[in-house]
Amino acid sequence: MTQPLADPARITILLAICNSGSALQPQLDSYLQQSQKPTQILASDDGSDDGSQACFDAFAPRAAAAGIACQRVAGPQCGGTANFLSLLAQAEPDSNYVALSDQDDIWLPEKLEAATRLLAPHGDTPALLGTRSWEWDSARDQRKVSREVPPPHDFRHALVQNFAGGNTMVLNRAALHLVQRALPRITDAAVHDWWLYQLISGAGGQVILDREPRLLYRQHADNQIGANSSMGSKFRRLKAMLNGTYRHWNDLNIAALEPNMDLLTPESRDILACFIRDRQAPLLARLAMLRQTRLHRKGAVNQASLWLAAALNKL
Repeated sequence: MTQPLADPARITILLAICNSGSALQPQLDSYLQQSQKPTQILASDDGSDDGSQACFDAFAPRAAAAGIACQRVAGPQCGGTANFLSLLAQAEPDSNYVALSDQDDIWLPEKLEAATRLLAPHGDTPALLGTRSWEWDSARDQRKVSREVPPPHDFRHALVQNFAGGNTMVLNRAALHLVQRALPRITDAAVHDWWLYQLISGAGGQVILDREPRLLYRQHADNQIGANSSMGSKFRRLKAMLNGTYRHWNDLNIAALEPNMDLLTPESRDILACFIRDRQAPLLARLAMLRQTRLHRKGAVNQASLWLAAALNKL
């Protein structure tokens, strides 16, 4: 085990809650097992009526005894993405690091320590960390490591595919400040974590993938997105691309990026402008746009599906 950092950083956990059931307690307990303790947990409850609020409130004194402040606020009750965007807007700007947390995972003990070590060298540059995870069937206690999304993790990739699960993501202070500048200008995004990847990479920030799995990612029917390793999950994503869902996601992402053009690098602005102009243009223009911008999804099947979506006017 590595030694904890000499000067503990101010780490805020942003926890989105909505009818978490019995899964919330193990997640809360895993915060207390961290080798690098958080300093604050900000939880946004989206109208739970199953005892989740009481569970978090009962946990708060235990957290306080470990030096962790807890605060629970009311969520916007417009879905998970809106809940996380609301949390990011409310996060303390002086936090050194902000870690996003789902309500039903279990963090492995060195998750936060590893994140701070990987993010610390980037200083005042906006940086976003994502990790692999153990895709966990809790009913059978079976796990397998999530797929690795190979580099480069850049805006050309971010515009058309995410690189890591939001439940693994940690932002440094500079990235949080960038996000908090952008948030008042938008009303929605397809998925909060995908938008974070787009914004931070598009602004010239650093995007880091930790190849080590850092949490148990509970798999169940209510996962908003779920793992992307089985053939069934790949088929569901292909179906979403072909039935218009992917195009709708792109509509939402563009609406969240356009008001923040001034935060993007000149190269990213050019790529985004070309994507907006030609993604629903005539066929030859759509295909030329993909060649010109070099947009790419990871894996041969995913890349082929991107070109298929362009050919079928589903971008």
